[in-house]
Amino acid sequence: MPVIKIAVSKEIDQIGREFKEIMDELFRIPYGAITASGSWIPAIDIYADSTSVYLVADLAGVDSNSLELVLEGQFLRMSGDRKPPLKIKEKRFFQMEVEYGPFERIVRIPLPIDAEQINARMENGLLLVRFNKKGTDRMQIKIR
Repeated sequence: MPVIKIAVSKEIDQIGREFKEIMDELFRIPYGAITASGSWIPAIDIYADSTSVYLVADLAGVDSNSLELVLEGQFLRMSGDRKPPLKIKEKRFFQMEVEYGPFERIVRIPLPIDAEQINARMENGLLLVRFNKKGTDRMQIKIR
């Protein structure tokens, strides 16, 4: 009887990767985000240049007075509420894509920052936050 080699482990690995991709797409939980109770998650960008780390959050329709930002160590917690712009008692929806209600999003700031030097402002529905990078405590060690 001939021996037949079956590459089951490769197929199982492939199925596992495809399942993970499907679940990631289904829940769309961004890398580095910690979700908490809330009805929606604002999209964000985080990037850096030589002196600063920048965070941009899509908060269209959120009143800046309802927005709360709290920095705890390396984590920034954003919370607030987006209310519907129209107050209509009897609604008949034909399409509904914009999400309303409370939100909370916690993101890790990927580089060391100076907690005393943070600037935040709302502009055209975007929250713009600039963190100054913290001087590193890095030192080259010579080996003898």
